[in-house]
Amino acid sequence: MDKRAPIRRRLNSPLWRLNHLYWIENKQGQVQRFTMNAAQLRLHRNLWSRNAVLKARQLGISTYVALFMLDSCLFTPGFHAGIVDKTLPDAELKLEKIRFAWEHLDYLPPGAGAQERSLAYLGRVVKRGTGLLRSGAEVLPADARERLAFSNGSDVRLGTTMRGGTLNLLHVSELAHTSVHAPWRAREVLTGAVNSVPLSGRVILESTHEGGRYGVNYELMLQAMENRAHRVLSPLDFRFFFFGWFDNPEYALPGALPAGDALHAYFAGLAEQGICLSQAQQVWYARMARTMGGAMRQEYPSSPEEAFSVGNEGAIYAAQLMRLRESGRIGADFAVHPFAPLYTAWDLGMSDHTAIWLVQAIGGQVYWLHHYAANQLPVEHYAAKIREWEQSYGRCEAHFLPHDAAHRDPHGQSYVECLARLGITAVRVVPRTTDVWRGINDLRRLLVNSWFHRNTLEERSDPAGRRVPSGLACLENYRTAPPSPSGSFREAPLHNEFSHSADAARTFAEAASHGLLTPLSSRRPSLARMQ
Repeated sequence: MDKRAPIRRRLNSPLWRLNHLYWIENKQGQVQRFTMNAAQLRLHRNLWSRNAVLKARQLGISTYVALFMLDSCLFTPGFHAGIVDKTLPDAELKLEKIRFAWEHLDYLPPGAGAQERSLAYLGRVVKRGTGLLRSGAEVLPADARERLAFSNGSDVRLGTTMRGGTLNLLHVSELAHTSVHAPWRAREVLTGAVNSVPLSGRVILESTHEGGRYGVNYELMLQAMENRAHRVLSPLDFRFFFFGWFDNPEYALPGALPAGDALHAYFAGLAEQGICLSQAQQVWYARMARTMGGAMRQEYPSSPEEAFSVGNEGAIYAAQLMRLRESGRIGADFAVHPFAPLYTAWDLGMSDHTAIWLVQAIGGQVYWLHHYAANQLPVEHYAAKIREWEQSYGRCEAHFLPHDAAHRDPHGQSYVECLARLGITAVRVVPRTTDVWRGINDLRRLLVNSWFHRNTLEERSDPAGRRVPSGLACLENYRTAPPSPSGSFREAPLHNEFSHSADAARTFAEAASHGLLTPLSSRRPSLARMQ
């Protein structure tokens, strides 16, 4: 009988190897044998060819991926892996984890028993068979920071983007940060690095989210979440994983939960979603939230929706919308007031994006009822949408259009005249503001006292089948331009798919600032809305 058979069986199991062969440096700077926690184990057992991991901070996902990468290189000759991170120093830290684990394969801790000596012997055998190489040298020089190469033909290389060559395993870390601060590079990661992995290979994309509902990372995560509805995924489909802060058992503190209706309501809402927390977990969250403030739901989300709801740095209306969300004013289900006037507010494009909001203002409160946006459609299309709203809710008191609605096109007609020809006559052109930030601040003041109907959270497709973001998503993702590659910063709102609906909301705020709203006391109730 071959006495080495049990050892071979163990070494043939990646799960056994990952839980027994490798050492890491823990948060206290101590050498510790790596064993998977619950989140790491769940990811490992459910890995697909394409994996999108949305997570909270410090769950050990990147450590798991580093050791999985090392294990694949050591036990699969000719295995090629790559690490893409937001900066080169961040990628180098992940490579150092791999180097540390390889160097400590034969590590024998002080006072080691028989099992530790046996594992150290196995590690020594593996280490001798997979020596590190670079440019023909037997041992990798300490200053070689961008590649680890092994004698069995396997290697790990790193960068901030990666194009060319074929990878068996690609680890993309913190793509959300790159999507916000260097969107051009995020696209390059998607088109270059991800495309370098064949159908037989694996991509593990893991990130703490930032940027709200905007950018390459959000698009990939949303696509992966939609894939959950499919019974069978193709090798090109991303499988979605979410790991919340409560997946880390270390996030718990003894003591009593501080008083506060908001926190108790928050934890009760989680319980309704099936997330039942211990008192120690609730205490930890409350204490951490005191320090993190508004960034808590970005760094330590309880759900994907919570992670996506947090605007990124530069989000123009982030503070106002966050307070509305926390007070339950976003996604509410309320009725149209029968006595208050209805308004629409527009942003125009003759052959471009056009966006419209349906709004009521009552006693200092603003109620955002509906949102509609489309692209490259004639004025007749938008007039039909207004008639549809008026049929449901009653005639609008006024339609607020931006200053360019009065401009005439090459045929001698203005947008106002086009609408009048189609029966939309209660049009008021809002005077042009001399400074966009004046209008933005007008809207910020209105948002403090706003309510958003659940209709404004709905995404839809336009007549051409293109995805149209919800009105609320447009406000959340309306932001200033990020720093350019040269480091300069231009304090101006970005012009993109979200800006049109944000500008339409600003039109309403500017109309209010010019005193164009009809006082409630001067209006008679609309019979259409009282029926």
